[in-house]
Amino acid sequence: MAMRSDVQALGPVAADARSPPAGDVAANVSYLATADATPRERRVAWTVVAVSVLLFAVAVPYAKVWLGEVPAFVPAHESALIITSLITAIILLGQYMRLRSLAVLALACGYLFDALIIVPHFMSFPGVFAPGGLIGGGTQTTAWLYILWHGTFPFFVIAYALLRQADTQREGLAPPALAVAAIAFVAVLVLAIVVVATVGGDYLPAIIANNLKTPTTTYAVIAIWALCIAALLTLWRTGVRSSLDVWVAVVMVAWILDIALSALLNAGRYDVGFFFGRLYGLAAASFVLAVILLETSGLHSRLATTAASLNAQVRESLARQERTEAQLRQAQKMEAIGNLTGGMAHDFNNLLAIVIGNLDILVSHRKDDQEVRQLGGEALDAALRGADLTQRLLAFARRQPLQPKRVDLNQLIGNITRLLSRTLSEDIEITLDLDPKLWPVVIDPAQLDAGLTNLATNARDAMPKGGSLIVVTGNRHLDADYAAEHADVTPGDYAMIEVSDTGEGMAPDVVTRIFEPFFTTKEQGKGTGLGLSMVYGFMKQSGGHINVYSERGIGTTFRLYLPRLPVDAAAGEQPGATAALEGNGETVLAVEDNVALRRVVVRQLHELGYRVLEADSASAALAVLEKEKIDVLFTDVVMSGGMSGIDLAHHARQQWPAIRVLITSGFPDTKFNGNGNGNGNGHNGRPAPGRLLNKPYRKEDLARALREVLAS
Repeated sequence: MAMRSDVQALGPVAADARSPPAGDVAANVSYLATADATPRERRVAWTVVAVSVLLFAVAVPYAKVWLGEVPAFVPAHESALIITSLITAIILLGQYMRLRSLAVLALACGYLFDALIIVPHFMSFPGVFAPGGLIGGGTQTTAWLYILWHGTFPFFVIAYALLRQADTQREGLAPPALAVAAIAFVAVLVLAIVVVATVGGDYLPAIIANNLKTPTTTYAVIAIWALCIAALLTLWRTGVRSSLDVWVAVVMVAWILDIALSALLNAGRYDVGFFFGRLYGLAAASFVLAVILLETSGLHSRLATTAASLNAQVRESLARQERTEAQLRQAQKMEAIGNLTGGMAHDFNNLLAIVIGNLDILVSHRKDDQEVRQLGGEALDAALRGADLTQRLLAFARRQPLQPKRVDLNQLIGNITRLLSRTLSEDIEITLDLDPKLWPVVIDPAQLDAGLTNLATNARDAMPKGGSLIVVTGNRHLDADYAAEHADVTPGDYAMIEVSDTGEGMAPDVVTRIFEPFFTTKEQGKGTGLGLSMVYGFMKQSGGHINVYSERGIGTTFRLYLPRLPVDAAAGEQPGATAALEGNGETVLAVEDNVALRRVVVRQLHELGYRVLEADSASAALAVLEKEKIDVLFTDVVMSGGMSGIDLAHHARQQWPAIRVLITSGFPDTKFNGNGNGNGNGHNGRPAPGRLLNKPYRKEDLARALREVLAS
């Protein structure tokens, strides 16, 4: 039989582990009595009916052929009937206890009645236990027990059909109490029939004489047929919907065939009709039980399949949890490393700002001294390399200052590819596959240039004998399922850049560490280990995502996902640098709490032609602002005293709207949009009201920044 999609408990044992309390089960568990019959089930039932009718037609011509007396047949046959009917009754009672359906209770009582009435029937059968039967009575006792047995069962089927139509579920008596009352009723009914057939046997018309039927048999059988047909019609009228409905209808067909062969078309006991009719009766009693057992077997198979599926899901869930935990640990590790390196970069930037500033002054003042120029230039180059190193650390820590603007990625990639074709080896072929409908994005183009150059350089190193570098762009939507697998991803639309090589590839343990700062697989002195960490930090800081796939001997693919720019969004353009870098006597207030660095800044500003005032804190700067007219406020971000440079700049803008602001920091938490107006996230979430100059900076960087601020 076809199994249902839910758990279909077919009896007390199958349902017990899953059944909710009585009264709630019908809505949650599908029983044979409630589950709709499937088309396949109906076809099987009709096939059984057709085969039964066909066998009946074959047996009819031989119904009166005597086969010989077989005393053991009756107890064997009726013992099987008792067991089959009793088991069916118990299972149906179990279903009633959960469904509280009086229809199911009525049918259970019918099968219980069969099991109980059969006992006195075969105990009274002549020649089985005694020549005149074991329980006594008259010569008609056995025959009348048979007639009353077969005539009473259809009443239970009619009751089942009528009660099922009403979908009767009664409150009042608890199911156990009502079941006990029903069992008691059946027992009393059986006892009454036995009394009628034994004590009152002499008053009943003769049904059989000398093992042959009498005319009364015909009338009795016709009455039973009428009851069976009435039961079938009642079932049909009320709708044959459930599996149990279908098989009860089949039972009634077999019941009619049983009566026809064993009590109407045959001649008497022990002929073909006698034996075949009783076999139909056994089949009729077995249909419902057989279906229950087949369904239960199928249920066990389905439960085994479901258990295997659940085990697989549990394993997958555990694997997913392990992957998520590993990603979390990796993210926490990267965040911890980022915080450490970011803090170090801030301190180094302040130190390097002093070194670079003093070296600039020294070299500019001793231009005629060849030795000073040489030694100072070498020291300055080393300091600038240190500044580049701290910038990469800030990029990994996602705290580098960005100047994002609207970018056409295809154009940017085309420009950088032309440069790469001259720097990569000649045996590396560069292939572009750019989507002409690629979505625009807002990023810092210089940082993306650096990131793509780094990826191309790594690809070159992975292909010492040459190969292919393939750059692909396309539009992608990262859905919630992908985001669930990658904790740092926000679902949405992204422009994707895919950079692939046909190089040596990487082992899985290397792939898991490639974004860690200072991790490198290159030889000593051939790599800092900060290139990919810079790309990683830039992508995260830009709201994007990067992933990598690599196989040894096949190659590596990096995919960079950048958030799509909304259609109605706009981004400012970086203003061009002014031609004249010298000051014209404008007043600059330099606010820096580091004494050595402030001394360098003040000297640089003087040499650039500015009038310079200085302050070591925000509060001191406010005091100067109250007394002096200031053209440019040049302030550090992180200072002692409880008031940051961002807060100072806001206060100054509110009090003196005409003042220009230039902000510097070695550890900026700010994001600038490139137009110099601070449309980004500033310190403590406040927009930064001015241009940003990142530490460490050269004297000409300071000069250019001041002219841009004054010209804005």
